[in-house]
Amino acid sequence: MQKPQHILAILAVTQLLALPAALAQDATRHQYQLAGAALDKTLLRIAAESGVALAYDPKLVDSVRSAPVSGNYSATEAIERALEGTGFELVSAGGGRTLTIRRAIAAPAAARAPLQAVITPVALRAPVAAAAVVSAPVANNEVLARVTVKGAKRPGSQESDDVQRAPTSAYRISGEDLEEQNLTTLEDLQQLVPGLVIQSTDPSDTQISIRGVGDGGGQASGDSNIGMPSSVAIYVDNVYLPRAGMLSSGLGDIAYAEVLSGAQGTMFGANATGGVLNLQTVAPSFTPEASASVAYGQHGYTRGRAMVSGPLSDNWAGRLNLVYSNNDGAVTNVRNGNRLNGSTSSGARGQLLYKRGDNFDLRLSADINVTNSEPTAVLLSTNVFSGVDSYLKHSTAVGNHVVFGPNVDLDDENRVHVKQGGVSAEANWRFDNGFKLRSVTSYRYFRSDPTYADGLSVAVYNNTGTRVLDRTWSQELRLDSPVGEKFDYALGLTYLGENLDTAAHTRYTNNKLAGIYTDAASNNNLDIIRFGLLHDHMISPYAQGTLHIAPDWDLVAGVRANYEEKGGQFIRYNKAAFNSGYIKEYHVLPSGTLVLKYQLAPAWSSYLAGSYGEKSGGINISAGAAKAAGYDTLIIKPEKTKSTELGIKGSLLDNKVSVKADVFLTEVTDFQTQGYNPDDQQTYLLNAGTFRSRGAEATIGVALAKGWQANLAGVYNDAYYTDYAHARCGSEITLSPKPPAFCNLTGQRVFNAPKVTWNANTRYDWRTANGLKNFVTARYSYRGWMYGSVDNSSLTRVQGYGLAAFSAGTSGKLDRGEWTASVWVNNAFDKQYYRRVVAGDYGSVWGWLGEQRTVGATLAYKY
Repeated sequence: MQKPQHILAILAVTQLLALPAALAQDATRHQYQLAGAALDKTLLRIAAESGVALAYDPKLVDSVRSAPVSGNYSATEAIERALEGTGFELVSAGGGRTLTIRRAIAAPAAARAPLQAVITPVALRAPVAAAAVVSAPVANNEVLARVTVKGAKRPGSQESDDVQRAPTSAYRISGEDLEEQNLTTLEDLQQLVPGLVIQSTDPSDTQISIRGVGDGGGQASGDSNIGMPSSVAIYVDNVYLPRAGMLSSGLGDIAYAEVLSGAQGTMFGANATGGVLNLQTVAPSFTPEASASVAYGQHGYTRGRAMVSGPLSDNWAGRLNLVYSNNDGAVTNVRNGNRLNGSTSSGARGQLLYKRGDNFDLRLSADINVTNSEPTAVLLSTNVFSGVDSYLKHSTAVGNHVVFGPNVDLDDENRVHVKQGGVSAEANWRFDNGFKLRSVTSYRYFRSDPTYADGLSVAVYNNTGTRVLDRTWSQELRLDSPVGEKFDYALGLTYLGENLDTAAHTRYTNNKLAGIYTDAASNNNLDIIRFGLLHDHMISPYAQGTLHIAPDWDLVAGVRANYEEKGGQFIRYNKAAFNSGYIKEYHVLPSGTLVLKYQLAPAWSSYLAGSYGEKSGGINISAGAAKAAGYDTLIIKPEKTKSTELGIKGSLLDNKVSVKADVFLTEVTDFQTQGYNPDDQQTYLLNAGTFRSRGAEATIGVALAKGWQANLAGVYNDAYYTDYAHARCGSEITLSPKPPAFCNLTGQRVFNAPKVTWNANTRYDWRTANGLKNFVTARYSYRGWMYGSVDNSSLTRVQGYGLAAFSAGTSGKLDRGEWTASVWVNNAFDKQYYRRVVAGDYGSVWGWLGEQRTVGATLAYKY
């Protein structure tokens, strides 16, 4: 009879991998970054990554600590590494029909039965089947577990690839999901991520906020002010993009896209106090593959993609991706029938990958993109103040034909030409002692050449706009310690440089209409010229580590110091002439993170996170601001953000249900935003008090049945100004008799911050008798109302809206590859909504229409 302690040892792990050998070889490999932890915790992470379902009593293994698992492994390889040093081993038995875990015996490795990799990949959305447990001795040695398992990844699993990433709110969307749901632009991401708000009129004017924290813009009138970055950072393949417009041309060849909430400056660096959009593209493969797809839809929708990837030699692989898209837009110019507000984009991305064993790889990337668009606002309303509709009055005076949206009557149309591209090199060294070193080097180029008209049917001004030329370069070095020790960490150093030039013109016509419309004859034949120059250099060391306090407790702490030197010069000619001279500012911008993680149960974890960060200072482009208030107003103080978040994540019903929820509080002081003076048509930067964003969010993913997955996510966000006593007033106040010099917005809602956002989607997959794989999907996204400009004007209120989309498709084998055909409809109920609403001249209100209902089809082939 076995002793009681032996019985406890036998029960220590009540199940682990066993499948019939006929399932062949484990062909699926996954990237693991697992620190040494409680054995049950590590096995659950392997299950989530690989699709293997595990179930056991965690109390029986709480004294067993796994070894770290770091690298690209099959599930069996990952389990073997987790068991290293535990006194247990994974072996095959029963003639190779099963796998078992047993106490390790003192025998040479060659004497053991060969371990067969026997896990077959399972579709991501397949439900998890129950595990059958069988306990029996093998070769007269104590067997701890022998289990037959079938499973799949937990629905909605979105774990980070970075072991040092703080476990705060994050949403990960695969590139496959983006393609299947026909989501192809940066703005489309908000249809899958609650709390994310993106407003874009053109690549040079894109605003992003997460939970109400983000770009402090909000004015579409006046000069383009280049002196203030966004507080939502964008990274592509670990390269920082300083302008959101660098992604507005479309999403192509994406492995996954992540949206991270809260201040993320410790690990991500520059200007991530509001959150991060983190995109990773697909790397070259050493297995030959290629794909091509073409999509056609209503309203001139066309999208084509082609990709080829494969080995170039034993150590080199390459990948080339081409993409083209076109959309005619939702606005019609009644004068000539032209469709406006659309865009045409074409781009290419090439990559080379060099691998030398498992210890070194080098990834070289180069891309270029050209986009032509016709951003066009439509007139939503005109308004009466003091008994006069001033916009209609001035329109009548110059003979303007007033047309309300969704159409326009324009004698001249807006056009924006954008050309951008860049190169990058990422090198990774993995040393035998477990340390890893990463180097990322990049250079990017962005040029926008807009030509804007006055939005009228007569010529008041045209050929106007701000040319932007942006060049950035960066270098990052990061050293990661071996994972699995009592304390693991990452150390790094980042350098970022940027040179940005602008040349702006407002060209009034020489036909006396300009003077009549603007009530200033001096504007006739006037060309107001502005030049801007900005140089920015930032260097920042950082460190973040994880202390494994106990098997179920981890403490994550990090700190970064950004030292920034920023300089610029702004010159204005022909009206309110001004030369700022070359202005410099210096700042040390600290960031910090502290997170306490607790493993509540094998499938449940919780965290309490706090973070602090400072966004870059700004340099004002406004002559008016300096002349009115002194030269010190040209310098904008850094924006400071404090974030706190309490969350929980886990799964239920044998991993058929995944849940995550959190409550959050963010406080922003020295809020950086824009004001606008219509008298001299200048946009200026300012620090505008403080605001608070607080609320809760929750996400649930459910495997409803075999092949049927559903997800629901929502955010409630109460974002309001706690101190904004000297805000600019809205048009309804400034155009009324005896308007005040400023308005008090304290206690009012923050602009670009809807209180409620939520998204729901579902997908069902099945196979038919003829071998075809079929799917249907549905999604719905809702955004509550919000103020569209920083002055909280009631005229610029963006109404809430919901968008529905559906798709269906089928696929099958053809020669060496697979074909796919699908049909889809976006904005299925043809909801008229506006991406952005702003105040225009004389109390007019203008909006940028969103996507109209579009029905289309996609045909693709890949091997």
